[in-house]
Amino acid sequence: MALDYATLKKTARGRVLLMLSDLDWHSHLELCKPSVGGPRYPARVLELKRLGYRIESRALDDGSTGNEYRLKSVEPSRPKGKRVRVYLDEADVIALLGLRGVPRRAKADLTDALGSFQANRGKL
Repeated sequence: MALDYATLKKTARGRVLLMLSDLDWHSHLELCKPSVGGPRYPARVLELKRLGYRIESRALDDGSTGNEYRLKSVEPSRPKGKRVRVYLDEADVIALLGLRGVPRRAKADLTDALGSFQANRGKL
């Protein structure tokens, strides 16, 4: 059996994409093979999702643990924006929530974070 050097030189992310590109369901056992994604295959799936590929997952039908994955389209949609973790004082968050022009999504995230912080303040 001849070695396929093009596949060997492809990145793990590329090998996972290649496997999923048939649009069929593939189990985690297939994706975690060293010749495909290896033990870090979930990170490769997440990278593909962030690049805009629509990948769905579901629990295995046979009742065993693990998931199977399927690419919904070989054409990626719009990539997701990168999220940034920011640490702010409680007073700064309250001040930001009072400002005009803060995007709705950012206000929702700030409100959630502030609520979680205030609910757990005594536990910290």
